[in-house]
Amino acid sequence: MTGGRGEVQRCGLQWAACVLLLLSVTVQGARTKLTPLTELIATGKEPTNKKIKHPFKSPTGFFIQERASKQLPGPGQHFQFGALQQWEAILETVQSIPDAKLLLLVRHGQALSNWLQDTLGPDIWFGVEDKCTYDDKNGTVYGVFDAELTDLGQDQGRYLNTILAGGGWFSRMTGNLSSRAIVSPLSRCLATSMLVSEGLPITSWSVEEGVRETLGEDTCDARRSVSDPDPAATGSVGPCTFKQGLRTKFPQFEFPVVDKQGGLGLVSDQDTLWTKNRETQKDQVKRATRFLTDLWANVQEKVVVVFTHSGFTRSVLLAAGREPYKPQNTELVPAIVFKVSAGPGETDVA
Repeated sequence: MTGGRGEVQRCGLQWAACVLLLLSVTVQGARTKLTPLTELIATGKEPTNKKIKHPFKSPTGFFIQERASKQLPGPGQHFQFGALQQWEAILETVQSIPDAKLLLLVRHGQALSNWLQDTLGPDIWFGVEDKCTYDDKNGTVYGVFDAELTDLGQDQGRYLNTILAGGGWFSRMTGNLSSRAIVSPLSRCLATSMLVSEGLPITSWSVEEGVRETLGEDTCDARRSVSDPDPAATGSVGPCTFKQGLRTKFPQFEFPVVDKQGGLGLVSDQDTLWTKNRETQKDQVKRATRFLTDLWANVQEKVVVVFTHSGFTRSVLLAAGREPYKPQNTELVPAIVFKVSAGPGETDVA
């Protein structure tokens, strides 16, 4: 027991402490593992509590979108929204797992940025994505900043509403449990949420900064400020100029600025998160984990409808241990997510 003898030498003449230390040391090959008590004796330092590495999990076997790595299924609105079991059984599972919620992740309808990318192709779009507008040289200038829904995107939102409300699927998927909507503050998501949710029994709403699309570089993913820009001010508020802030453009919503207070909302009046550098996948998964932490801390509802983006949908699934499925416009992706309880020596993610 080489590791044990090494620890005895550090103990010196403290015989009682050494005996306790030897009883607590576990040798795995050449590696010595200390318990919190033996760590204090051997080093004189209090052990540091570790954060839970994966604080959220998603049970498998419930939805076909879990099989993304097998390219099965392809993206699209799936029968029963991808449910592999009856929705009654899925809801029973949600209610039986402690600290579980049913997330219904809805990507926005087709935005002008989506249409331009498809129309121009990736090579030309690469030179447009960081611009505020695109001039087709035929007399039409398209707005790229905080991209709006196209006519097709609006139709897609209305069509999903006919399935959820007119077809009764929302009631079937939620079991008439109380539900909350969480909405990205980008225009295409706010507009999509209004179209999709008409007539649905959603009990409360929150606009949340944390569910935005991948941050940085692309101006279509920058947001406008909450308040209207000052016409007397010089320069633009953010990467591009605009006339209306969120409160004026979308008076149906509240836009609380929570800053460091915690809770759901926006981190500032202006968009301080967008930069010229693109957010990495790793950083976006961390952001998704923080969102889930805030969601569990502030939302009591068991069913949460999240109006968001393709990039964030992939990241929130990754944060819960699911495969990174990429949805089409207005595709609804369901996921059961539960919070992992902290074990001995562990703390929840801040």
